[in-house]
This record gives sequence, C-alpha cells and structure tokens, in this order.
Amino acid sequence: MKRIDIAKYLGIPFKHRGSDQSGVDCYGLPRFFYKNEFGIEIIDPEYDNNWCTQGFDFIQKYYKENWIKKDSPERYGAVGFRMPGYKVEHHLGIVLHDLDSFLHSPLNKPVCVSKLSHPIWERSISSFYHIKGI
Repeated sequence: MKRIDIAKYLGIPFKHRGSDQSGVDCYGLPRFFYKNEFGIEIIDPEYDNNWCTQGFDFIQKYYKENWIKKDSPERYGAVGFRMPGYKVEHHLGIVLHDLDSFLHSPLNKPVCVSKLSHPIWERSISSFYHIKGI
C-alpha cells in the first residue's frame, strides 16, 4: 500500500460540516481524505451540532455498507471513538501507516495527529473500520 504524505491535511481548520481544505470536522476529514487519496466518495448526510448527544448512530445509519468493522487498526482505515457519557461513536479518525497514529479534526481545533496508545484515546476506541475500495 502506498504511503500517504499527510502534511497537506495538518492544520486544516475546524469547520462544522466542512469537508475541504477550507475546513473540516471529524466526519468531513474522512470524506475529504478518502476522496483525495483513493477516489472514494462518502455520503454527506445532514447533521446538526447535537446529533451525538441525541444517541444518533451516524456510522451505522450511513456507512455500514462500505465500512466494515475490524478487531484491529489497518492502514488508512477509520477509527471510531466514544468518550464516557456518550451513547454512540461521536469522533472519527484515520489510522496512519504506523498503526498507532491517527489523523483527526478535534472539536474547534485544526487537524492534527494523535496516538491511539495515548490513555485518553485508547480507552475511548469503540471500533476500527476497513473502508471498501482501499
């Protein structure tokens, strides 16, 4: 599998419902990344700022046909997180080549890389996904 230079994604500002270089949220970043790097179009459904507190399972509703749950991370697959107090996955990242780093768009912060093995993230991992077409 090709190694992707993620530098072009780092620092993209946070923008609710954004999915391009001008701004992304944690669902927009995978749409932008998978389209740019693999030519994969991901559905862009409507959602508001409160969807995750209402128990709406975004992944199961919209992505289950093309995102296959896995037991462990895979290069450029997705990782879903559910922090304490939430009923559903409410944050997404993209697993990077080393299988311990992930690219993501934290709320109100620019796109960055974090470690899956960091205690905060490690205890919040809810799913790993293979993306069909990669």
